[in-house]
Amino acid sequence: MPRYTFKLHDDDIGVEDDFGVSLPNAEIAHRYARDVVGELMSHRERNTRHWLLDVYLDNEKVFEVPFANVDQTLDHLRPDYRAAVEQCAKRIRSLKDVYYAATLTRRESQSLVARSRGKPYLAADRGRKVIRDRS
Repeated sequence: MPRYTFKLHDDDIGVEDDFGVSLPNAEIAHRYARDVVGELMSHRERNTRHWLLDVYLDNEKVFEVPFANVDQTLDHLRPDYRAAVEQCAKRIRSLKDVYYAATLTRRESQSLVARSRGKPYLAADRGRKVIRDRS
């Protein structure tokens, strides 16, 4: 049975699921992911609406589940209003992703400059290397 793994894009560095869960097919994996999203956002919809859950199969992204699409507190809205809220959540997610990438780049450049000058530098943050490996 295929093993699906997940990556949560939240307000911080996110959470990656290295273990995963075995599910028979992508349709059931999608329902499972929507259930997980529902549990994660329960009673915190406004604060988590811009979060995103990526679903992977064999280290390849199969699909993503935006929290706003699962948010039941938006069910009372007209379809065009709901679409506007979902679009706003998507833009907030994009902005947060760009901000996080810029923060990583700043940390990496500070570490590279410090290392080149023979000074102490930040090598890892929360268990992740600050200076990315070059491929």
